[in-house]
Amino acid sequence: MFKILIPARLNSQRLKRKLLEKVDYKTIIQMTWEACNKTNANEVIVVTDSDEIFELISNLGGHAYKSKKEHNSGTDRIQEYIEELAFSDDELVINVQGDEPLIEVEAVNQLGSFMVDNQFQYGTIAKNFTDDNHLNDANKVKVLVDGNKGLDFYRTNPNSSHHNCKVLHHIGIYAFTAGFLNLFAKIPPTVNEEKLKLEQLRAIENGFPINVLELELKNSWGIDTEEDLKKLRDYLKAK
Repeated sequence: MFKILIPARLNSQRLKRKLLEKVDYKTIIQMTWEACNKTNANEVIVVTDSDEIFELISNLGGHAYKSKKEHNSGTDRIQEYIEELAFSDDELVINVQGDEPLIEVEAVNQLGSFMVDNQFQYGTIAKNFTDDNHLNDANKVKVLVDGNKGLDFYRTNPNSSHHNCKVLHHIGIYAFTAGFLNLFAKIPPTVNEEKLKLEQLRAIENGFPINVLELELKNSWGIDTEEDLKKLRDYLKAK
């Protein structure tokens, strides 16, 4: 039904070499890859710029691909792979960031169904904010949603005055058809995308709809900072 591509860049800005940080003897990238293998995906591929990550996944018996070019975003990294392998335009791809070790299997499956059932070309996931402090945290991306249409994305609190719209916490998992992704990658990044480091703004600012599936997610958070890493270690210890 869909393939999962995990973009895995080694040197992240906020937490250096975070994908190779270990929690309970496993690296973050291995935990993410293992969770993705439990979904309904017919294939899981780690697309990386790093020999270390490539070897780690290959040694685990997984499928890894080493990028040939430099990329600014995970989406561009994935697009290189689907172009190289000449995916058909209607092939559905789900992009799970390499730093999502707690990604919920069912959430990924539901996003796959949401895309197929509605024949959407571009979609993502969001959940309710459970903590008001998160609304003011620039690491927590907000999406303004009307029904299942994403209208705008923010890092600051948008204090929405739009009627009938909700502000949700965006989870960085994207789904797209290979055809849409090939088109998207050819559009130059927009000023807002580069300023806020939110590539989905490129689609919105060029008039492409992004469809948002709202889910109840219990414990899904990405690893962006040292604090997130500590939280993950504590969480797994408690389990």
